Amino acid sequence: MKLKEDDYTALAFSLALRNFADTGILKRQLERITNPDRRKRFEFMIPALSADPVIRDAFFDSLSDRKNREKESNVVSALYYLHHPLRQEQSVRYLQKSLDMLEEIQETGDIFFPQSWLQAILSNYQRADAAQTINSFLQARPDYNPKLKAKILQAADPVFRAQKLVD
Repeated sequence: MKLKEDDYTALAFSLALRNFADTGILKRQLERITNPDRRKRFEFMIPALSADPVIRDAFFDSLSDRKNREKESNVVSALYYLHHPLRQEQSVRYLQKSLDMLEEIQETGDIFFPQSWLQAILSNYQRADAAQTINSFLQARPDYNPKLKAKILQAADPVFRAQKLVD
């Protein structure tokens, strides 16, 4: 079986998520990437994949700055890994701020970015605390933008369904 660069990248990301003992795997894969755009994407993703929660926190905080969200597809991919089911014990704390940022995301990003943002942060949660954070956010903002509220409810539907099954 012959693997391509993207296959190696996906494997490196998967191993990093699982806190693979060899911490140099991301560095070695980065050295293999020759395409400048793919290399930039990979470099952007590294902090979101870090085993160190302090580095992940700093990465998430950096998304508050609009210029760090310019390449929206990279942001969405990084958020997927940041909120991956294997990391949710730590990443659930990002939900409130992620929701707080949504109006700015809508104002500063592409028309589809708010939905992609929400899908990336909410799609894998099945936790009660995640559902509670979403509900609290919406209850505290009864006059919230109806279109954004609908997007939140749509993206959060799997979270709420999972809670009904658990309860």
